[in-house]
Amino acid sequence: MDAFDQLIAQAQEPLPSYEFILTDSFIELIEESLARGWIYSAALQELIAAMDPRLAGFAVDELAQIFDFEEVQVWANATRSMPTRSHGAVAIRNAAFLLIQLKAMGFQVDDAPLSSRMRPLLASKKVLVGREFYVFWQQELEAKREVFVLYTAPSPQNARTQEVILPPGHTMRIIFDDKRAIGVEVRSPLSTEIGPV
Repeated sequence: MDAFDQLIAQAQEPLPSYEFILTDSFIELIEESLARGWIYSAALQELIAAMDPRLAGFAVDELAQIFDFEEVQVWANATRSMPTRSHGAVAIRNAAFLLIQLKAMGFQVDDAPLSSRMRPLLASKKVLVGREFYVFWQQELEAKREVFVLYTAPSPQNARTQEVILPPGHTMRIIFDDKRAIGVEVRSPLSTEIGPV
């Protein structure tokens, strides 16, 4: 299975039976990342897996391809005694965007520790770019959005669909081309359909 198929499969697995606790080390990680403007991919992967163990098998570069953002290489010392070396990293706005998207897809991910700390910083900027706008206006956008939509390829006219109920109660409609899943549409149990008046 490719990463997108795996993500769809993992969303259908039973929910983990524990509650994520935001430890001091994660709070420190978020603060350091906000100050830098980017987060190490390994740290982001650890944070995501701690929130929802169903996501533990996903590398950040796989998630970056699915959700259409960039993982970049940064050069940094892990400690003063270590030589400078390359690390995968993600812009903090993309990290917040990823957490928001995973939550909308039905995973047990909490974007609030990061996005709530970002909003005051974004409010002080004169211009917001791309994902910054999305993070800043997230609550308003979520209130208007009835369905989370994610496609990795254009949908053919003869697409096959399958509907499943995810463990947290979300309804996922999976769209297939001839061979594989190419899209999902996920409706939160909190969203309601507007019927005819």
